[in-house]
Amino acid sequence: MKTAVITGTSRRLGAYLAEKLSAEGYRVFGFTRQINPEQQYLTQLVVDYQSADSILSAVEQLKQQCSTIDLLIHNASLFEKDELHTEDTVAFYQALFAVHMQLPALLNQQLAPQIAKTPGGGLIVHVTDIYSENPNPAFSLYCSTKAGLENLMKSAAKAYAPHIRVNSIQPGPIMFLPEHSKSEKQQVMQQTLIAEEAGFEPIYQGVRFLVDNKFVTGLSLKIDGGRSLGK
Repeated sequence: MKTAVITGTSRRLGAYLAEKLSAEGYRVFGFTRQINPEQQYLTQLVVDYQSADSILSAVEQLKQQCSTIDLLIHNASLFEKDELHTEDTVAFYQALFAVHMQLPALLNQQLAPQIAKTPGGGLIVHVTDIYSENPNPAFSLYCSTKAGLENLMKSAAKAYAPHIRVNSIQPGPIMFLPEHSKSEKQQVMQQTLIAEEAGFEPIYQGVRFLVDNKFVTGLSLKIDGGRSLGK
């Protein structure tokens, strides 16, 4: 049985990927800040993303349960506007760094030996953002740490080749958040060449492409309906 490890599995994209991979036959481990009792299809490891000690403790729990890892997906994310944190900018920036950069860096480092043992080579996927290349000034702190996650992918692809392939997926407007207003949704759709809210399935299809194509590493795969061109 193949093994997948995904961060941020309690909701949205992380939950979707975990369920799909589980249905495909993977044994799925999820790093999450809180247990979701409905997710019986995966093993949930509770982690404080802001604490290196908590991350390393969860890693040790994971290593006790699996000797090889086929797929590691860095999905956990924090997405909020800069203007909401004018009074706590430093703390907010540190939180963004912890979830977008420190957590993936530690997991790559700590789990690389298990991923490298996978027959035919394992895969690491960094879920970044189209904003990592063309930042939105309203989310400048978020964008800068996602850009760091993108750069970390490229460094890891060099460091772990040829035994581990490392790529990124840059999502666009796949599924709006509840707080998005009607006017915000309309503006995004007007800037997107394929003007539809595609849902999470295209991201799963992107993961499948990266799993199946063994000659791809260091790739930044945009799955954005063309918004990076239309914006």
